[in-house]
Amino acid sequence: MFRTFVLAAALACACAFQAPRKLAGRTNSVAVEAEMSKSLPFLEKPEKLDGSMIGDVGFDPMGLSNQGDLTYMRAAEIKHGRVAMLATVGFFVANFMHIPGMAGKAGNPFDALSEVPLAAHLQVLFLIGTIEFIHLNKTFTSDEPWDLGWGSDRLNSMTKEKADELKLKELKNGRLAMIATVGMAVQTALFGKLF
Repeated sequence: MFRTFVLAAALACACAFQAPRKLAGRTNSVAVEAEMSKSLPFLEKPEKLDGSMIGDVGFDPMGLSNQGDLTYMRAAEIKHGRVAMLATVGFFVANFMHIPGMAGKAGNPFDALSEVPLAAHLQVLFLIGTIEFIHLNKTFTSDEPWDLGWGSDRLNSMTKEKADELKLKELKNGRLAMIATVGMAVQTALFGKLF
C-alpha cells in the first residue's frame, strides 16, 4: 500500500511539469507578446523572477514566486539546501560507516528513528528551535538571503564576483542535494535499503 502511495505521489509530481493546454474555442483578439522563461520556454516568465537574484533563471512552474517575499523564500531555500546537503552525507555515512560496538544497528534511516530514544529527538528539536528563534528576525528582515548569521563574514572579505560565484555553487549544490535526499528517501522507503 505504501509503495503504491509513493509511486502515485511521484507520478503526480511529474505531471506538474506538463505544458498548460489552451482551451478550445477561446481566442484572444489582443495578442500580447509575453517574455518566456529561460528554464521553461513554454511558460511565461514569472513577474518577480527578473534575473536580479543569484541563480534565477525563471523556473517557477507552480507560481510560488507570487505568493510572498522572494528574499525570505531564497533564505528558506538556502537553509533547506544546507540541511539536504548534510542529509545526503548522512545517508551514505549511515550505510557505510558504523560506530564501534554499534555494528548491528540499522543503516535504514527510517528504522534508525525508532532506535533513538525520545529524549534524543527532543534534544535535537530543541537545538533546531533555538537556532531558528535566534535567527528569526534576521531571516525575515535581512536584505541578503545568505546572511543567516554564520560564515557570512568570510564572503564579505571576497570580491563581489568571487562571492557571487560561491553563492551560486552553494545554491546549485543545495538544489541537487534536495532532489538527491528525496530520491534516497523514496528508494529506502520502497526497498528498505539505499543500495
